[in-house]
Amino acid sequence: MKRLALSLSAFFPALLLAVTLMLAAGPALAQDNSCRWANDGECDEARYGGTGACPSGTDTNDCRAEASAHARLWAAVPPDIRARLGDDSCRWANDGECDDARFGGTGACPDGTDANDCRAMAIGGDNSCRWANDGECDEPGIGTGVCTSGTDSNDCRAVAFLRNRNNTCEHAFNGICDEPVIGTGLCRANTDTADCVGRQRPTEARDHFFGHDDRVQVDTSQMPWRAMGLLDLADGACTAVLIGPRLLATAAHCLRDAQGGIVKALSFRAGARGDTEQGRAGVSSYVISPDYTPQDFPPHGGNGHDWALLTLDHDLGLELGYVRPMLLEKHDLALIGAGEFLVSQAGYSWDTGAYASGHMDCRVLAAYRDGSLIHDCDTTRGDSGSPILHWRDGEWWLLALDSQFFAPQPPLAQFNSAHLAVDTRAFAQALRDAGALE
Repeated sequence: MKRLALSLSAFFPALLLAVTLMLAAGPALAQDNSCRWANDGECDEARYGGTGACPSGTDTNDCRAEASAHARLWAAVPPDIRARLGDDSCRWANDGECDDARFGGTGACPDGTDANDCRAMAIGGDNSCRWANDGECDEPGIGTGVCTSGTDSNDCRAVAFLRNRNNTCEHAFNGICDEPVIGTGLCRANTDTADCVGRQRPTEARDHFFGHDDRVQVDTSQMPWRAMGLLDLADGACTAVLIGPRLLATAAHCLRDAQGGIVKALSFRAGARGDTEQGRAGVSSYVISPDYTPQDFPPHGGNGHDWALLTLDHDLGLELGYVRPMLLEKHDLALIGAGEFLVSQAGYSWDTGAYASGHMDCRVLAAYRDGSLIHDCDTTRGDSGSPILHWRDGEWWLLALDSQFFAPQPPLAQFNSAHLAVDTRAFAQALRDAGALE
């Protein structure tokens, strides 16, 4: 009897965890190993912070430890808050980002339908993410996104004020706060961040903007920004620029998926602004750098392959204008070394949506032999493929295409990333073959 009593005492905590887990998960789910990736040693259920490759309840063996930890977290949620959190019936549930506005989420889900993603936010945040306390904010929107909202509180404290904020209002960057209650009301809440919150940014922010957001809205009805536009893809969008009558340039990574396959380019909206544009064309073909890889290399090590050239289905560049490519020359490299080589950039940042923003008179800080360069223009996600232009002899010229966040580099090594672009030296031969470079 004693042995049986010990067995039962060990059983009840596990039973409690299982019951708590079922309550947290909402409607009862089958618990099996029917997923094709079950029993591979990796938890693939998104509700437990896994890869998301398996539907909930189909990778039970691999997710056993995560499920127990998940249940313990839910057991710490007060019953009244648990009742308000509701279930996970929203289409955006278990994507790692809280979408219930009552708990500081995006508002994309109806109240009470994104429980799992909003659990931590509802209790004021915690540090339950496996990457918590590593010195880098990993929450969605304000960090890398590998942690669920509110589960990396210590690392994200300095940037939490930016959560769910953007600059998608058409009046953003005008120097006047246009949000409701605190401003004119011309913008929706949280859509005029630069004007209503300010432009200073912590050095640890993912979008640190080198300490200050210097972007402005650009006039896409005028050159050279009329030649820039949104490249609509089968999965998302990137910025691209006209460099010939029907030739377009953008970043190679825009046209590659996570598995290395080709992403279909649908159309190009030149001078896009909101729902309007200056002109539109379809994409008939493209050439992607044959040496492109998503792998990062050290400076000089081979980061100059993130480029692609696209051919449009008609001569949109003759209708609207285009910017010609230039190559860095010896005296240009001397100016870069002295910190005096000025450029301007504009693109469709993630936080501005279909309204282009740009940074005028920023600098090229270093030019590497592999055809890549480091700049201090305020670029972020969405600016991939955007043009970095140089004014010379009364004309704007294309110098480079914005590429990626890069490892911190001098002279701004105090920030958590540098900004890398691919300049025209890297694809000069392709430009010559296309007739875009003399």
